[in-house]
Parts: sequence; C-alpha cells; structure tokens
Amino acid sequence: MENIQVSLFASAVRTKDWLRFYNSLKENTVKWEVIFVGNVKPNFDLPENFKWIYANVKPAQCYQIAAMNSVGELIGWSCDDATYSLNTIGQPQRNLDRAYEYYKQANDRRAIISMHTIEDGRDVWRQHHFFGKWTETPVMAPMALINRELFNEIGGYDRNFISAQAENDIIMRIYELGGRVVMASDAYVYIHHRESHIGGVAGEHKSMIRQYYVADRQVLENLWVKEGYGSYGPGGDRLRPYTLSKTRLKPVESFENREDICSVTQGPKGEGEIRWA
Repeated sequence: MENIQVSLFASAVRTKDWLRFYNSLKENTVKWEVIFVGNVKPNFDLPENFKWIYANVKPAQCYQIAAMNSVGELIGWSCDDATYSLNTIGQPQRNLDRAYEYYKQANDRRAIISMHTIEDGRDVWRQHHFFGKWTETPVMAPMALINRELFNEIGGYDRNFISAQAENDIIMRIYELGGRVVMASDAYVYIHHRESHIGGVAGEHKSMIRQYYVADRQVLENLWVKEGYGSYGPGGDRLRPYTLSKTRLKPVESFENREDICSVTQGPKGEGEIRWA
C-alpha cells in the first residue's frame, strides 16, 4: 500500500475486538492502516490494510515493533478496545479525517494531535496532564497522532518502560523540541476498557494496568522530575513539592532493531503476574 496518511498501532491481545476497531474507521477518507502486535493470533482473516505481527514481548516493545512497521505520514498509539466512531450516533463519523486536518492546519511537524478521548463513557480528556488533573503541569495526549519521521528521530519508545507511560515520555521529548499538543476537540475516539476487560485475558487488567503502571510511572518521573517527588516517589508520598525539567534528565535508551526483537524482551520485564520472553 502506498501513500498511507495515518497508521494506528497497538500492543493487542483481545482479538474479539479487532474487527470492531477496524470497522469504526471505514467512513474516513484519509488513507489509513492498522498495525497490531502481540502473542494472540486471530482466528479470522485480516483486511489488506490490517497487519498483525506475532511478538511474545512486553507491551512497550510491541508498540515499538508496531511503530517500526508503520508507513503513514502520521502514526498514532491506540488500543484494541478503542473505536473511532459510535454506532449510536447514526451518521458518518470521520474522526480520523478531522484529526488529520488538525495536523495540516497546525503546519508544524512537531504538533501532537490529541484526539478527544471518551473513556468508558466519561469525558476525562482534559484531565490528562503530566500529574493527572494538575493543570499547571504539561498536558498529555491519551490518544494522539504524531509525525512518524519525528518519532524515529527522537528514538521511539524507551526500553525501560514496560506497559504504560512511554507515550508521555515521547510527548515530553517533543515538548523539549518546541512542540505542542493540539486539542482536537471534535475528533473523537472512544475507549471501552471496562466492557473489553470483562471476560477477557485472565489477570490482564490487574497486572498490566495496575502493577506495571506504578513501575512505569517511576521510570517517567525519574526522567523528568528534577526536584522532589511526584505520584510514586520514595516513601509513597503523592505530589510532594516538585520541579519538572524542561530537558530529559537521562539519555533515551531506544529498543534495538535486532533479529530477536519479537521474541526477546529488551529492558525491564516487570514483576507482575504476566511474563514475557
């Protein structure tokens, strides 16, 4: 496929949701593709512009593998329990088209397009900052589109992350280059965490979202909190006096594009219930 404008990618294991994800994009006119990476093989055929890559490695590495295999002008991190339209609205929804328009209007390859994210029916999109709801800290983007070439130039995902927070690190690195988050208020994406996790992969929600979140949060704060502690600093104090650094405190440790990148985890694996090779 040629001239792909948007590549959406994810670490993905809930195959029952994949076609719902794909079908929610069909009304868009931009040329798009989907790249999912994980260790669960779908038992159905995938359309031409839907790639699946087998990898038995941690989620952050799956995301990097997916990004490496993307060809779009823009790439966007996503999740397999997302949809880019809702059946209940009853009219064509071209939310990916609208997000792409925001990027073109920004006329800046450093623009991060934050799609208006509805999580389990709750509009908490504007609550995503470096420190949660603390609006004086930099705004983050739970579901975003960014320039693929820029992503590669800054080193992609850092291998010290396990399953979460790596995208916040990417956003902070683009801020460091003078980039900005563009709030795409009428370009919606819907996340169905609660619905999808019920009856899904045993232990997946507890291990990956809760246990590894804390470990990844510590990694993020060690990279950007210059003084004091944030959400998960020593002693468990929450938001003690802190100073965020405008420059990354440690060099990026990128994933190496080795032959075994899909079979051997690079960097920390975590101590939770789910383990990877």
